[in-house]
Amino acid sequence: MFIIIAPQGTIIKGFDHESEVSPYARDEHEVWPGIYEEAPTSLLSLLEDEAITKDDVTFCFWRENNDLTWQKGKVEIPTGAEDGSDFLLRTIFRTAEDFVEFAEGYFELSLPLEVVAQVYEGAAITKEMIKALNPDGDIEKNLQELAELDF
Repeated sequence: MFIIIAPQGTIIKGFDHESEVSPYARDEHEVWPGIYEEAPTSLLSLLEDEAITKDDVTFCFWRENNDLTWQKGKVEIPTGAEDGSDFLLRTIFRTAEDFVEFAEGYFELSLPLEVVAQVYEGAAITKEMIKALNPDGDIEKNLQELAELDF
């Protein structure tokens, strides 16, 4: 799932690889009809980055700055099928405590709450924080990726 917050609004693109509306579940390997229908070009263009893989999508929501509610295309999902949005949107955690609890249950990871809390508070990411969150990770690669994201 990608959530892009930009000056013109916000767009959320999600992909549930097990969804019946996945492009991989279709013979033509195409985006399910209607997913991007009516999405504003100014927001849809934000999905053009190759790292996002725009066509790997099972749901899309957007909200321009002047919108009062979230919008989505005119998608007809077959009875009994799901687009994955319920599951994936539930993985947005409002507190560091909620995320740490999720990581323990889902990934079987024990993360240091104090470091996760610093990330939630917007602290600058340090080598020590990366090491605490992923002791086996490539710290320099992580720092480079963060720099490329202007984080």
